[in-house]
Amino acid sequence: MKPLLYSILIAITIFLAWNMKGKFAGKIAGLAVGGFWLAWTLGLSAVFVGYALSGELLFVQLGVVVVVFYISFKTWKNKNLINDLKKNLKRIDNQNFDLNINNISNKEIKVIENAKDHRKFLLKTLEQAKKTIVIFSGWLTDYSVNEEFRNKIKNCLDRGVDIIIAWGYKKSGSISSEHKNAGEKAIRELKEWTALNKTKGTLETFYFPNHSKILICDTKYAVMGSFNWLSNSGGSENEECSWIIYNKTFIEEEIVRIMKNLYDPKKPLSRRQLLKNFVPFSRY
Repeated sequence: MKPLLYSILIAITIFLAWNMKGKFAGKIAGLAVGGFWLAWTLGLSAVFVGYALSGELLFVQLGVVVVVFYISFKTWKNKNLINDLKKNLKRIDNQNFDLNINNISNKEIKVIENAKDHRKFLLKTLEQAKKTIVIFSGWLTDYSVNEEFRNKIKNCLDRGVDIIIAWGYKKSGSISSEHKNAGEKAIRELKEWTALNKTKGTLETFYFPNHSKILICDTKYAVMGSFNWLSNSGGSENEECSWIIYNKTFIEEEIVRIMKNLYDPKKPLSRRQLLKNFVPFSRY
């Protein structure tokens, strides 16, 4: 009976440590308590009480420490993920998301935290999309719209993926006109290539002054944050952070909002009318 009680005590202390008030305090306490019980189980007990665990009891207690530590860590991480997201609503600047955040669970959110990983995620999206891709970016340059990007766009269109690309920041930035013009030229050439080759997928492009930085793949996920998808090739050292949202209801509403803004922001349309009027989404 005692080993069972010890295991329960260990599990409770690890869980409570990770759930201390404050993100940093919880992390430090969780690591400290979890590390202590791991060391105790593996032999530290011999120093303090004169004996070390062995045999079946050792493996049982070790299993309890590892499993409870992992579950507690995941719980701590998910709890703080949604809290961090709520603190960054202004950074995301998306009214639809503000309205829906309480309907999105921790399990439906992941984070991308640097420019290199953002770029990898964009290219992976172009490789994996099956029906539709939406890309919003403040700026567009040939840094990002390079040969690798253009080839992946072409592959998407060949296999029947429909793509919307929109860009245009409301204020002038530090990017040179030369690189912006080269990027826009590359997009125009992609449009021409699409028409010439009569691809299965369609490419819709818009110059649309906005602050949005959005990447949507089918109705599988939407990514929102600070990363300019069409001007940053992943080599930037600037701090970048975006959130991947896997909530299908939010994604569908976001698609409707985007289409209203791009096509006719003054004329209200029902969801069904809107999706029918826009060719790439007519399949839904």
